[in-house]
Amino acid sequence: MNQATLFPYAGRSFIVKYSEELVFRNTYLPDGKIVTAEFLAGEMAGTKMSMPFAWQALEGGNLLLSWQEVNKSTVVHCDNFEAKTTRSFYTMMNGSFFVMEGIISE
Repeated sequence: MNQATLFPYAGRSFIVKYSEELVFRNTYLPDGKIVTAEFLAGEMAGTKMSMPFAWQALEGGNLLLSWQEVNKSTVVHCDNFEAKTTRSFYTMMNGSFFVMEGIISE
């Protein structure tokens, strides 16, 4: 985590869409240390969870973000908020692994 600098999108919310059934609202709290993920579509619509996240700036405006969800699943995003793109790697506790690409909107 880039401890010396506040997360550049702290205090903002973004819609992350991977498909019609997999849409989230990720809200980065003003402290830049907690993300709240809310399912907006699919079977888990309405479910919210908040957790600490780590981040690192990469070249080209990309940000590497990671967190562990309440159910212990792990998430790694490579997001470019300016280009409105996301690439995500998601590992569930049962060993299922997903690689996803989507779009970001505010």
